[in-house]
Amino acid sequence: MDVGVHITLTSEWEAYRWRPMVGTKGGLTDSDGFFHSRPNAVLQNADRSAVADEIAAQIERVLADGVKPTHLDAHMGTALLAPFVWDLMEAGARHDIPVLCCLELADLAGTLGLVGYDPGYLTEVAAECRHRGWPVFDRFMMGFCPDDQAMGPFLNGLLDEIGDGLIYYALHADTSEGFADFAQHHEAPRRKEFELFAEPGARTHFYAAKARLVNWTDLA
Repeated sequence: MDVGVHITLTSEWEAYRWRPMVGTKGGLTDSDGFFHSRPNAVLQNADRSAVADEIAAQIERVLADGVKPTHLDAHMGTALLAPFVWDLMEAGARHDIPVLCCLELADLAGTLGLVGYDPGYLTEVAAECRHRGWPVFDRFMMGFCPDDQAMGPFLNGLLDEIGDGLIYYALHADTSEGFADFAQHHEAPRRKEFELFAEPGARTHFYAAKARLVNWTDLA
């Protein structure tokens, strides 16, 4: 089973928040002692060395729990941004764990409202990943289904637009009890994703788009 480490440097909800494992150092936290809520705030306030320590602490905690991760990715994409991605790459190389690399992160950058985002550095990141034998995705795909649409047709629309290549599709399928209490506007699309992909027939949406599903183990 694919199980990655979702490196986390932000805490976006107002009523449900979390703190760094390494403590409130190096600009990792806001005035309340929690992670900043948005990636832009991390870029503006966090020291790269403190981010590197936090990345290492999260990976080492997972390894200590007896899990060998198949990959490293990033909550809200923050650890994939320059300059933090190079410390993430170093941590991945140290533990022989591939890092998520996409040549195009426009969907993510647009959703997060990143200020002054320049994707040029991704070419260099991709070259390093290829050098290490790690997969390089052509595109990062993500989208939350609007309230007035069904998830099946919405997914078909996404698949119609992606074109050829190796695509990383980020899902947020969730039916956690109490989720709506602190993020009501996100509850409906997450539930829609869960209900669609809990059905065995969900694969037919990808087959209809002439897509083949792969996992990190296959890619390795």
